[in-house]
This record gives sequence, C-alpha cells and structure tokens, in this order.
Amino acid sequence: MKKLIITFLLTMSINVFSQKPYDYTLLTYSQVGYDILMPKNAMVQNTDSTFLSTDATFTLRRISDNKKVLKGKVLKMEKKWGKFWWKVDFSNYQKAGTYFLEIKDHKKTLFASKKELPIIIEKNRMWNKTWYATALSHLKKRDSLSYKLEGGWKDCGSPLQEVSSHIIMLNALCDLYELTGSKLSTKEKQETIEQMIIGANYVAYCQDLAEEIGYKEGAVVHEARQNLKVVTGNVAKTSMILARIGRIIKDINSQKSIEYIQRSKKSFEWIDQYGPVLHWDNRGKEYAIVHGAPEKMFMPPKEWMTRDLVMMMWAGLELYKAGETEYKERSVLYAKRVMARQVPEEKAEDGLYGHFYTYDSYDFTEKANIHCGAWSANYKAYNQGGHFPHYLIPMIEMMQLWPQHNDNANWHKTVKSFAYNYFVPATGQNPFKILPAGYYKGEGLLNFSGWYHGHNKIFGYAAGLAMEFYHLYDDDQFIDIAMGNLNWITGLHSGFHKNDRDFSASMIVGIGNRSKADWDAMTGTITNGFEAFKQFKLERPTKKADAPTYFGDEGGIHHPAGWISGLTRLYYYQENN
Repeated sequence: MKKLIITFLLTMSINVFSQKPYDYTLLTYSQVGYDILMPKNAMVQNTDSTFLSTDATFTLRRISDNKKVLKGKVLKMEKKWGKFWWKVDFSNYQKAGTYFLEIKDHKKTLFASKKELPIIIEKNRMWNKTWYATALSHLKKRDSLSYKLEGGWKDCGSPLQEVSSHIIMLNALCDLYELTGSKLSTKEKQETIEQMIIGANYVAYCQDLAEEIGYKEGAVVHEARQNLKVVTGNVAKTSMILARIGRIIKDINSQKSIEYIQRSKKSFEWIDQYGPVLHWDNRGKEYAIVHGAPEKMFMPPKEWMTRDLVMMMWAGLELYKAGETEYKERSVLYAKRVMARQVPEEKAEDGLYGHFYTYDSYDFTEKANIHCGAWSANYKAYNQGGHFPHYLIPMIEMMQLWPQHNDNANWHKTVKSFAYNYFVPATGQNPFKILPAGYYKGEGLLNFSGWYHGHNKIFGYAAGLAMEFYHLYDDDQFIDIAMGNLNWITGLHSGFHKNDRDFSASMIVGIGNRSKADWDAMTGTITNGFEAFKQFKLERPTKKADAPTYFGDEGGIHHPAGWISGLTRLYYYQENN
C-alpha cells in the first residue's frame, strides 16, 4: 500500500510539472495586439539549445472554435543574452480576430498560449489601442500634478519637471499633429494644441528663469526648482521645438507663435555663441560609463557632442520653415560638422560603420541615449537629456526640402551609410531587432549596459528612423525593424523573469492583456523598461553583464514621447509610401 501511495504521489508531481504554464515562462508576444497587414511574430526562449528541434512547428488557432487558421515552421535564431531563441512568424495570416498559439515538436504539442491572453489581430490595432493614451490622456493627469506656479507637466516618478523631457513630448505632439492629423477629430486637434502650449510655456519659463539667475537671454535651465544648470542640448532643443510649435500654431494663436519663434532665435544665438556648455565639476567615473569613453577619462573635452550638433542642424531647419530663411545655411554648416564625424568603412567597429564619433578629437562613438536623471548632482548636468538616438530625421528632411543644394548628395550618402552600415546590422545582432545602446570599445555592441535606468523611448525613436528609411529606400526590412522596436514595448520582449504571471506583459501602463504598473498608476505612460543593472545605478558597461536582467518600473514622460514619434511614422508611411 505504501508503495502504491508513493507511486501515485510521484505520478501526480510529474503531471503537475508537465502542466507548467509554459506560455508565461517561454513565450512572449504583443499583449496589445497586431495590425492585420504588419509583421506578426512571437518568440520562444530557453537556456537549452535543443529545447526545440528543426521539426518544431506552430499552429495559430481561432479562440472561438479552436479552428486551425495557419501552420508554419518555428525558426531558430542566434543565441543572445545567455539564451536561445526561436521565432514564430504568423505574418501571412491577415484576418481580424482573437487567436492562440500552439507549439509542437515531433508532432507533439509542447505548450500553448493562454486563451485569456489572446493574440488580437485587427486593422490599425496598435494605433487605435495606444495613441490617445500615450499622447494626450496621461498629459492631462500630468498637468494636474504639475508645479502650480511654473506650469508644465509632472515628468517622471519624482516631482521634478525636466525641460528636456518636456521638449521631446512636445516634439511627439508635433509629429502627431503634422503626420497623422487627418486621423484626429477637431476636438482631438484642439486638445493637442492645448497641450503643446502648456508644455511650451513651461519651456519658455525655464528660459526666463535662466536670465533671472544671471545668464544672457536665450539660455535655458534644466529644471525650474531643483536643477538650475544649463545644458547644451537643452538650449538647442528649445530653439528647435519653439520654432516648430510657433510655425504650427501660426494661424491658431498668432501672438504665441510670434513669441515662440523669437524665443527660438534667442536660444539658437545664445548657444551658437557660448556653446558647448561644460560643467567643470563634472569629474568622476560616471562620464566614461555613460559615454563609453576611456575608463580614466573623467571629464568631457571642450567640444560639441554630435547629438547637439544634430539638434542645432534641426533648430536651424525649423527656424527656416518658420520663415526665418537666414537660418538655412547655418543649419547646413552644422550638418557639415555632423558628417565630418561619420565613421568610415576603414575604421569600422567589428564591421559596423556609418554611425558617428561623439567628438572630433576622440574615437569612441556616440551612444543611443545619455541621461542620468533630473537631480542636480555634479556628474549629471552634462549627462542629461540626450534622448534622441542617432536622430538623422532633420537631415532627411533637408534632403527633401533642398534637393538642389550643393550638399544634397552628401546628405544622401551620410544617411544611407548610417541606415545600411550601422542601423540594419546593429539591430540585426539581436533576435528582436531592437536598437542597441551603442558600441563600447573592448566590449562590443551592447544593449542594456551603461544606463542609469532603462530607456524604452529609444525603441520608439528607432521605429521612427526605420520608417523614414523604409520611405527612402522602399525596403521592407525596415518595417520589420520598426515593428520589432515597437513590439518590444507591447510585450514581445525577453520576458519578466521575476514574475511569471506578467512574463509577457506590455510596458504601456494600463494597455494590453497584461501590463506593468508604474509608480503613479498613470495609464498611457511607459515604464523605463529593461536594464543590465538595477534602476538608478551606474555600473561599467561589459559584454558579460549586458542582458535585460532587471526591470525599471518608474514611468516617464519621455518614453511615450518616443513611442508617439515612432507610431505616427509607422502609420503615416503606410498610407503615404
């Protein structure tokens, strides 16, 4: 009898183990859903390279009746971040509905996704489900939680309001209004303009505050209460965004339009004369970590960062478009300085070239993001607000706006080299096609190292860049890259290993079958995301540590900004290519 009981218990334990919910621990897919005509993938992962054989297949079934609608092969990908990956590609199925996946090997079903976490396929699914929440609804709440005297929006987990984050959110609203305005109702357009003015007025306040504390007019402080430092990129971004908004609202609010354009010119002239702004108290190991500089380099050189040159190029372009035509050639001059820093083929980094050095005098290359938080610590001022990753979109616009310019061929050459010699192979070095953090000498191409916290915004911007390249070169691989970067945020990522129930959760708060929460439970915001080290902790970037090990749960205004700039281009170029 005792033997029978032991045998029964062993059998039960084996059965319980065999019923482990593999969809939570092995399979990730978009928890927001998929567009009918866009790439549709899921990903299987395991630490065992033999977990799935070359005979493995998937079946997509309709939830309502379990009917098989598609069957295909599971494709093994390369090893990455200590795991093996298999791609489930069901892009060929293009009918709306709710579905689940089965994974089989040697004709035996190994696991299936949960019906209560459906795979949803619909027309314009990603747009319809996310745009309003990520562009406007969270801004209303942020407005209500903001500084009451200074205005603006509550920025992140802390009460601080960084001007850099405001500017990139404002830029996202501009993208929304200019690229996808035809999708908005009259009321939604009005809301967009209202939020633009709320954010732009805070930027203007930070410009006035800089003058109040002793700077000449045109400088801009980083934050209105806790961080009065002036950062080069913030001043350049102020010039760009106030010119852009001034142009957009010209026929809606002419008084504000004139004010913003004048302020834009003042910021351009100030930073053009006095930049780059260096913080000589910025000594410490943090500089080398954030920029991938030599380990014993404790402070930056007295040179412009390339990302700030790009922003000045963009600011000049926006001023030209706003009617200030004298800024055309000044924009062109900044573009020349950017092009001079492009990595040539003969100096490729592990085969990668076409990206850019950070400075003229050093051979380490610029990273996709630099940001060390809002606070006024000594090392942070220089390393704040570098949110745009390799953002050549203004150069692309110059190519199209000034086709007869003598430098036009060089702009084309620069953009194409970056697109095909860095962007494509760099995103191709991971199975999800997400944009890496950058190349680190002695370590290689890294994804999550060297960050103060996760930077989900760069994936939205990467999607936007990919769609610009798709429009330029009519090359479908850029759509795959765009969708890979956006879907990383919606649940098709490496998985949350600390919490099985949320393994494949969306990182857009309140959106999706399951979604992660931020500190404020603010629907529509996006969390910091995956990190190699714990949130708000800087460690030296290494290949060994480079993996999506930790999850940063702070929400920030800058992540929806990247999302909207990518999302608007995805839909604009689908309809206008």
